[in-house]
Amino acid sequence: MKYLLFFALVCIQVSCVSNSNTDSNTSLTPNKVLLLKVDYETNTFEGGNETTFPSSTASFTLTKQVIPPGDFGNIKLFYSELNYKLFDGDIIWMGDGQIHFPTSFLPANQYIFLNTLVPIADPVFENVYNPDNTNYNYSEIFNAIRYLEIVNQYRASNPNATVKLFLYTPGVGVGDPSQWKWIFIIKN
Repeated sequence: MKYLLFFALVCIQVSCVSNSNTDSNTSLTPNKVLLLKVDYETNTFEGGNETTFPSSTASFTLTKQVIPPGDFGNIKLFYSELNYKLFDGDIIWMGDGQIHFPTSFLPANQYIFLNTLVPIADPVFENVYNPDNTNYNYSEIFNAIRYLEIVNQYRASNPNATVKLFLYTPGVGVGDPSQWKWIFIIKN
């Protein structure tokens, strides 16, 4: 009888510990950031890169490091709270730079487009690098990715989040606008 009582108490204890761990793990949403690339001239979605982080943060701040393109410039964007590099690209005077990070983008044809949108208010946009303070119609540019299933999932998960973006110009001076890309950065 003593062993049966001991066994019952151990089972109850294990059950409580197991349930508390399960509850806390299922309530956590993974911390993810999505970078999406859109052609500057055609507003055509070209691809994306999603990063999942092992830890969550209460806020999402981008910091930038910019080396102006005297000859060879660069822009790097960091997820400040985690000190994680999200973007690294050359800006070349009278030349053509390249994106160094992320090292790859999943092609647009690998994404699912929806026929209808999740009913969420239009996002607030934050241009994180606009050295000429040019005015753009961000909603029109956002239309290139508005119907992506993953964008709707991110927006439904974090409907009040600011959609961050900037125009990446790998070549300036006599730069080639056909090489320019809008980079959207969305946090779930």
